[in-house]
Amino acid sequence: MKYNEDNKILPIEFTMIQIKLKKLLSKPKLNSLLENFTKTFNLSFLISDIQKNVIWGHFNDNFYYNYPLMVNDKIVGNVNGDTDKIETISQMLNYILNEEFEKKFLAADTLEKYEEINFLSDISNQLSSCLTFQEIMEVVRLETQKLLKSYQISFMLLNDKGELDIYSYEGKKFNKSQGSIECITGYVLRSGKAEIVNNVNKDSRYIQHDNKIKSIICAPLTVQNTTIGVIKVSHNEWVKYTSEQLKLFTSLTSQAAIAIQTTQYYNQLIEYSQTLEQKVIERTQELEEVTKQLEYLATVDELTQVYNRRYFNEYLDREWRRVARERKFISLILCDIDYFKRYNDYYYHQAGDNCLYKVAQCLKSLVKRPADLVARFGGEEFVIILSDTNRLGAEKVAQELCRAIEDLKIDHFGSECSDYVTMSLGIATTIPTRRVSPQKLIKTADKALYQAKDMGRNGFCVAEFRPDII
Repeated sequence: MKYNEDNKILPIEFTMIQIKLKKLLSKPKLNSLLENFTKTFNLSFLISDIQKNVIWGHFNDNFYYNYPLMVNDKIVGNVNGDTDKIETISQMLNYILNEEFEKKFLAADTLEKYEEINFLSDISNQLSSCLTFQEIMEVVRLETQKLLKSYQISFMLLNDKGELDIYSYEGKKFNKSQGSIECITGYVLRSGKAEIVNNVNKDSRYIQHDNKIKSIICAPLTVQNTTIGVIKVSHNEWVKYTSEQLKLFTSLTSQAAIAIQTTQYYNQLIEYSQTLEQKVIERTQELEEVTKQLEYLATVDELTQVYNRRYFNEYLDREWRRVARERKFISLILCDIDYFKRYNDYYYHQAGDNCLYKVAQCLKSLVKRPADLVARFGGEEFVIILSDTNRLGAEKVAQELCRAIEDLKIDHFGSECSDYVTMSLGIATTIPTRRVSPQKLIKTADKALYQAKDMGRNGFCVAEFRPDII
C-alpha cells in the first residue's frame, strides 16, 4: 500500500501491472495451439518482445509482415511472419493478453480495497472488533456514557440524498428516524468543528425541538477531511461540559468515524467482490469459448467444414489401437470426385469450392455414428473411417454415398460417367494388429480407389488384407 504526503492511499496504477509475454507463451495449451496453427495453416512466424528478443518461433529474412501485441494501449511485443494471415494470430494473442491484464487489474483492485480496509482498521484500535454500524453505535454509546453525562445520544449520518439518518439512544431505548439539520448540528456538519453549548437558551443558533434539552456537546464524524455525519450528546440538565471532555469526545468520534467508514467500505467490498466474481466467471467462460473455437479451427478444414488431414491421422492412430485391442474390424473409404479438374476448368474455382463444400456436408450427413469420421484428405479427396465395420457394412455405406452424391444433382459438363458430379470410392477393410501401421490400410484403400477409376468411375472397389500374415 502506498501513501501520498497527506497520508492518503494512492490509487492503483496501470503501469504497476505487468503481463510477461514469455511466461504466457510458455503455457502448454497456448504453446500447443500456436504449433497447431503453424501445422494446420502452413504458417511461418515468430513472436518477439519489445526488445526484439525472439520468444516463440525462429527468425526468417522473409518475415515482411508485422503486427503489434498491445496491452492497455502499450506495445509489449510483435508477431512477424511471411503472410498477412498472421494477423489472425496477433488478434488472438491480443485478446488473450488483454484478458490476462484485465483479470490481474481486477485482482489488484480488489487487493487494494482490502488493504485500504486493513489500514482503516489498524488506526481504529478501540473499535477494531466492530463489524456492523449497530456494534459501533453500542460501543460509542457505552464509552460516551462513561465520559459524559448524557440524556440522549444521537448519531446523524448523511445518506446518498444529502439527508440525515438519525439514530438516537435515550438510555438503552433506541429510535431511528430522518430529520432536518438543527442549526448547531448543521454548523458542526458544515465546519467540521466540535461544539459545546452548556446552555441552549443562551445560544441564538439553537432551535428548540425538545423542551427537556438543556445542554449539548456535538462533534463531527470526519474521515480524511470529509465529514460524514455528527454525534450529538444532549442532557436535560444544565451541564458544564469542559474543553478536555470535548477533546476526548472528539477523539472518540474520530475513531468512530473511521470505524463507520470501514463498515461502509466492507459492505461495498462485499458487493464489489460479488460483482467481480461474476465478471471473472463471465471472462473465464468467454476465454473457454475462444479456446474451443481456436481448437476447432485447428482441427477442421476451413473450406469444407469437415475434419482436416492432421486430425484424421491422429484419430486413425487412436482407433487403430482401440480396435486392435478389441479384435474388431475397421474400414476405410477413400473418396475422389470424378473429373474434378475438368469441373474447375469449366465452372471456375468458386464453383469448385462450393462443390467441395456440398459434397463434404453430404458425406458428413450420412456418416453419423459417434466413432466414425469424415475428413478432407487433400484436394478433391475425402476419407471416411468406419470403426467396428466389416466389408459388407462398408460396401453398404459406399453404395449410399455414391447414390447420395449423384442425387445432389450438381451439373458436371465435363464428366464422362454422368451429367452430375459423382465420386469414385476405394474401400479397405481389416482387423488390425499393433505391429502393422495404419498407413497400410490407407495404401490399400488407395489401390482400391484406382481400381474403381479404371472400372469407369462413379462406383467403388473393395480391398481386404490381413495384417497377421504380413
